[in-house]
Amino acid sequence: MTDYRKDREERLVARRPGAWATSSQDYLRLATDLFEFSAKYAERFDHNCSPYPLAGVPLLVSTLRLLLIEANAGILGLGKDLDTLKQLSQAPNEVSIVRVKYLADAPSTADDFALLQEVRNEIVHPSPMPAGSPHNTPRTMLALRDRGLLQSTGKADADFVWIEQLQSHRVFRWAFITTEAIAKRVIDHHVDSNDTLALPLLLESYRRFREHDDVAPCEGTPIRKENGLGQTESQ
Repeated sequence: MTDYRKDREERLVARRPGAWATSSQDYLRLATDLFEFSAKYAERFDHNCSPYPLAGVPLLVSTLRLLLIEANAGILGLGKDLDTLKQLSQAPNEVSIVRVKYLADAPSTADDFALLQEVRNEIVHPSPMPAGSPHNTPRTMLALRDRGLLQSTGKADADFVWIEQLQSHRVFRWAFITTEAIAKRVIDHHVDSNDTLALPLLLESYRRFREHDDVAPCEGTPIRKENGLGQTESQ
């Protein structure tokens, strides 16, 4: 029986013949296009509901994984790190690697990345059966609800089914903000600060989603005011 996962893991550490190139920008471009479609779709309805996060959020997590592989393989110029590549080949996800290597002084962003990974898992490995809560949000995802990010009626005792709650443009926006913050740390670590060509272009690519970031909050959902990346306070 073919061991598909083992083959993917070995490609990160084995010196096999052939060619490879950066792919993170391909994933990022598609995610950015989906964000634009999401904003336009949400605007047609209640300024938040959108199916596009179901495709876009997993793409953003994959984008960060690709960026980490490219950076630690030395493609970005500085900080080639074969040990980190080995960790990436073996770890179940990238959370602990990013937390230790790039976000040691930014625990709130690291926590957001851990939550983003779990949102990705909720989408890629769906479990749509009842969560046991009156509002249908799983207890592990209450942080999204508390921040007012979900597609929601705003009622504590009755709400949309869980997968519909995830179909939220605000969730997509939060995922992009989290991705942008982490990508900046990785890029700053691996790209020469004197590189006046690659550095601004890379950073700008992760900010491009903001060109479409003008969707108003959805009526019926608690409105939250951002207080830093991933941190909100009620208005």
